[in-house]
Amino acid sequence: MLAIFVLKLPAASPLIPGREWRKPSSYASMIGGRSTMEGTLMLYSLASVDPWASVYVAGTGEGLRSLQVLNSTRLLRLKVFWLPVLDKYDLSLTRKGMVDSQVWSQFQMEKGSAIRAALISHSDTLYMDADSFVLHEILLPVEAMHMELGLSPHYMLEMYEAKHGKYNGGFLWTKSKRIPEAWTQASARSRFFDQAALEELAETFKTFTFGKHVNLGWWQLCQKVRRNESLSVEEEFQEEIDIDTAGFLRMNGRRVDTLHAHLLTPGVWCPQFNEIMLRYLAKAPALKEQLEILQWAQRAYASLVYPQAKEVMEATPPFTIVVLTMNRHESLAQLLESLASSYYGMDKVDLTIKVDHAPDNTKVIDIAQDFNWDFGQKAVEVSSSRKGLARAWYDAWKPKTSNARGIIFEDDILLSKFWYRWLVNAWARYGTCKCLAGISLQRQTLVPKKPSRRSEIVNHHQPFLYPLVGSTGFSPHPERWLSFLKWIESGSPTLSDPATPDLVTYDWWRNGDKRQMWTQHFIHFSHKNKLFTLYVNLPHKKTLAAHTRAKGEHFRRTLGQDFATASDVSLVMPDSLATYNWNAKFTRRTCCSMVNPTHPNVAQTGCRKCF
Repeated sequence: MLAIFVLKLPAASPLIPGREWRKPSSYASMIGGRSTMEGTLMLYSLASVDPWASVYVAGTGEGLRSLQVLNSTRLLRLKVFWLPVLDKYDLSLTRKGMVDSQVWSQFQMEKGSAIRAALISHSDTLYMDADSFVLHEILLPVEAMHMELGLSPHYMLEMYEAKHGKYNGGFLWTKSKRIPEAWTQASARSRFFDQAALEELAETFKTFTFGKHVNLGWWQLCQKVRRNESLSVEEEFQEEIDIDTAGFLRMNGRRVDTLHAHLLTPGVWCPQFNEIMLRYLAKAPALKEQLEILQWAQRAYASLVYPQAKEVMEATPPFTIVVLTMNRHESLAQLLESLASSYYGMDKVDLTIKVDHAPDNTKVIDIAQDFNWDFGQKAVEVSSSRKGLARAWYDAWKPKTSNARGIIFEDDILLSKFWYRWLVNAWARYGTCKCLAGISLQRQTLVPKKPSRRSEIVNHHQPFLYPLVGSTGFSPHPERWLSFLKWIESGSPTLSDPATPDLVTYDWWRNGDKRQMWTQHFIHFSHKNKLFTLYVNLPHKKTLAAHTRAKGEHFRRTLGQDFATASDVSLVMPDSLATYNWNAKFTRRTCCSMVNPTHPNVAQTGCRKCF
């Protein structure tokens, strides 16, 4: 059981691979404010590899109470010594706010408070930032017996080291009681707060350095030293990591001891690193306990950020991807490759490939059946008769619960690697919105009100609500989708004429093949029920889902990709959504976020609930 004690305070030698000594005799950290949940995750991961460890934490009274509450879900044998030294700081401030208030350096050097306390009772201590995640037992190199300080180099480009420092300020070992004071003094002279100050300490104290497998951080991907320019940065990074025969994550042939990343907030700093690490964790059999700890922490974090989301998070079934295809084997292969390279973290994502009947489907069926899907279950359904595109959409997905999540793709689509992360974030944020018909991954480009035009809504690249459905990657709201399908199967007279005379889409439907255009019925349904689709028009004309506009039901010849897919996507979601009418005119702000509606930031927006 977790024992918590509240206390009152009274040039480097390189590591030689494979030569290890012993565990640190204690650990230190700093946990408070925004880092409370991440710090809790760090403690649980540490307990999985060193369950009897002593940990000295510079924290807040609120953080201590949170830890005591969250501990009720898991038992720990850690001895945590809590130092309430952070209560004097305004932890609602961002890092920039603290820098502007000239308290950031002082705040950061509370790390010394934890180190100092640890060294009173222990021969040495290892300091780790709250956003560290322990994967494997941390063993010190033999050199540490004769050293005073152990530092973790950034292993990044010199231009970044010149600015931010050679060593990382979030991972440090020491046995010298002189380190806290020396670090504080050096920070006052440093070009970059406490971090660059470590260069001075490395020259003053006998120092060794940890290898890349310890404190593996996002900067080793996004600011890495390039070795092979013929590969992308991600490809080159992934050449250095693998899973060993025992099921552990390795970096350059050595088991990774700790990660340094915001794993609970994937969009922070370098999201590619987080996603790659989450993918490898899900595939590492020896790290099953760490995986379970992280999954628990993600649910707990969601319940703190989105108070109404806890029940939804715990009860949501696997996400379902449905691919609709017919006789376009090259397009299907490209889409499946795009799906396989997307970021799903540790989520279970099922894939269903539905093949409509056609005489030249052999290659399509072979590709669908041979495709390997590692993220969940895969199913291939081949129709024995021709359905047509509209019926294929109606039969694509029938959610079994009101909180199911899914998305439908036609086969001529390419995806940003971040499409899934953005989408599940949007559902977590806006899933209770009563006027939400669904979420589209495409860019909004059509204004259907006559006279129609091609024009994009300018909304500072924030998500917004728009009544027109977007079919290039459409994720329907399960309840609204089931209501729509019920109407489709009802035999209602309006099915034969889903009129919206003021919209150009109605003209397209009347003049086209009615077996193919399902969207007009959904447009009529949305118009009648005052429903909206969520979009985002990303910066630089990028998109989450690009339409390759292959020859088929929509196009007589292949036109090519409409927009480039985004390689960097913000996962920040506003509390309220700008809402537009059929003519793309702003009408109001709609308040349908799952955050507390009484929060002052929400009140200031003057948003209205869905009618």
